[in-house]
This record gives sequence, structure tokens and C-alpha cells, in this order.
Amino acid sequence: MAFSVLPTPHADAIAHLLSMRDRVRLREGLTQVRDAPDDERIAALHALVRAIRSGVDWPVLAGHNALDCPFHCVDGHPLDRVAAVFAQLSERQPMTAAVALCHLPGATRDELWSQLPSKSRAQVLQQLPEVPLVGTVRTRILAREVAARLARAAKIAATRPLS
Repeated sequence: MAFSVLPTPHADAIAHLLSMRDRVRLREGLTQVRDAPDDERIAALHALVRAIRSGVDWPVLAGHNALDCPFHCVDGHPLDRVAAVFAQLSERQPMTAAVALCHLPGATRDELWSQLPSKSRAQVLQQLPEVPLVGTVRTRILAREVAARLARAAKIAATRPLS
């Protein structure tokens, strides 16, 4: 309902970030609220803004042990490098980026989240409901993928001449 209050250019910009499936769902939802009064639409928009300002509701991972977390591979890399790698991952492997972000400490995750482009965030947000279903073995596989990408990014950064 909040979407129906947005000016057309803003609505188009948001719709562009959605997957085809989500656009269809949005269209179906808009047909259901076609006769809603303006005060309800505005209230829905205000509720959405409050939810966005309060931040992302990251899933709680059952049995997560911070001491044995396979995503400690992020430690020691500059956050801008990690953010660049996560942005790349979110394009083709958004679940990997979502799982990694959920495993990171809150402060690190918040810092990385603020550095990600909005399109990357949208891709990750779509995956968050599935993250608690990712098992331990797959989590470790995803962590190895993140570690390999970070190592490649570090190697590339080391070979670039200083400007």
C-alpha cells in the first residue's frame, strides 16, 4: 500500500530494483488496495519509513558459534575491499553475501551494509528469509568462496601501482 503513494519516478526506480517475481507480486498487491483511502496509504508509507530507519532485521542463526565462525576470513581485510567483494557476490551469488553478512559481528555488518550499493542490498534482502535454512556444511563452502574472493582482491590490490 505504501508503494501506491510514491511519486511515479520514485516508484519506477524502486520497481527497477525488484526481481520479476517481486514486481508481479507488487502489481497483484496494488490491485488489492486500489480502493484504499489516502489516509491508510499515507499511514502505510510512514510505517514503511519507520521500518527502514530502524534497520534490517537480520535473522538469528541457530547454533552460531562466534569463536568457530568460518567467516573470520573477513578479518584483516579493509572493509572497503570486503564491501566491493560482497557487492560483486550479491549480483550472482546473493545467498553467499547474505549468509556472510549474517555471520559477521553487528558493528562490522552495519559498516559493510552502509557501503553496499542499493541494488546489492536489495539482492541480499531477498535472500535473508532463507539464510537460517543454510546448513553448517554449506555455510563452510560459502565461507571458502568468500575467502577465495577476498584473497584474489588482496592480490590484485597488491599488484596495482600506488598512484
